[in-house]
Amino acid sequence: MRRLITIGINTIQGYANPAFNFLIVVFGIKIFGKEAWAELINVMIWVFFISFVFGWGNRDHLLRTYSENPSKMYHAFFSNLLSRCMLLPFATVFFFFFPTTIAAWAIVLIYLLFLYNSLSTLVVYHQNFGAQLLAEVIGFGIIFGSIFYLETFDLSSFLQIYVVATFCKLLVLSLQLNFWKESFSVKISFQEFKLGLPFFILGLSGWLVSKTDIYMVDFYLKKSQLAEYQLLITAFLMLQALAAYITIPFTKHIYRLSNEVVQKIKYKLYAVSIPLTIIGGFAIWFVMEYFVKLGFSYEYYIVGTSIALPCYFYTLNVMELMKNHQERTIIYISFFAFFISVSLIVLLIETYEIFGVLLSVSITQWLVLLTFKLYRKFGSI
Repeated sequence: MRRLITIGINTIQGYANPAFNFLIVVFGIKIFGKEAWAELINVMIWVFFISFVFGWGNRDHLLRTYSENPSKMYHAFFSNLLSRCMLLPFATVFFFFFPTTIAAWAIVLIYLLFLYNSLSTLVVYHQNFGAQLLAEVIGFGIIFGSIFYLETFDLSSFLQIYVVATFCKLLVLSLQLNFWKESFSVKISFQEFKLGLPFFILGLSGWLVSKTDIYMVDFYLKKSQLAEYQLLITAFLMLQALAAYITIPFTKHIYRLSNEVVQKIKYKLYAVSIPLTIIGGFAIWFVMEYFVKLGFSYEYYIVGTSIALPCYFYTLNVMELMKNHQERTIIYISFFAFFISVSLIVLLIETYEIFGVLLSVSITQWLVLLTFKLYRKFGSI
């Protein structure tokens, strides 16, 4: 029963972040318009990319380290955090691409996200998902309330709002975890980059598969279409990500579970996948067409729903590969998917625009599923 409660809280917490982002985008577009909100999207997609790079694979690297040597958990956490701080000066690259004020606030936001995201390993290891949920709710409340408070859209003002919201999230989560009270030692070393590199490359390969589409939409299509696409893809990625949120509580145990137990977990995940995606797809269609009024035909939502389903069937295959130290296989599959996705988007985006991008992402996801299953059958797992 306790495990079910933990899974439930984690699922709500994990789902809250994309759900909150989705609501912010929906009301931001409705109140300020697609063109204005696309200006914020254009900055934020690069903020999140730099934040991802500065993470340097710390999450999976540290969770494995914690599981293998729990007594030195805080030594590993602080050593990794302070070593990665050496990356922070590279954020000044923003000054070359954005106006000075915009770049300055974006950099401050990156620094705060760097600290906040670093705490995720402690949250997962201690199963303290309720603390992170509280932090996310507070951050969402600040941003969402500001949408209704501001009378006109100003990019600098909204970046400042995100800075305040992220600082409050960091403060709340830090107070809940009390990690600074633990005894620890610190060793700042480039070895942390070496140890985290495989996980960073692994994460980068996954990022390329899951995020390239929005950067290509930003490059090829109009700003108003960028806002529309972010609405759609955020909704369907929420549906997709539910598979990962369900399995996160097992992350620290997956390295110890037998193959038979993992297989049972797979079957349970498969059982809930189809009803979840069908109900979720219908809900997305209803919100988008009757509330946001995007005006897209039902084909967009069928294809979008098909993006979400494969993840439920290969998420645990990825975890099995990591358990067996076969990260290189995941990287190969991810880069294969990246090149397929980019090729399809380039082929379809000019003719079919947003629908072409959705179709490209869907085809890529099903190819990824097929590849993982074929490797499972004929490979060494």
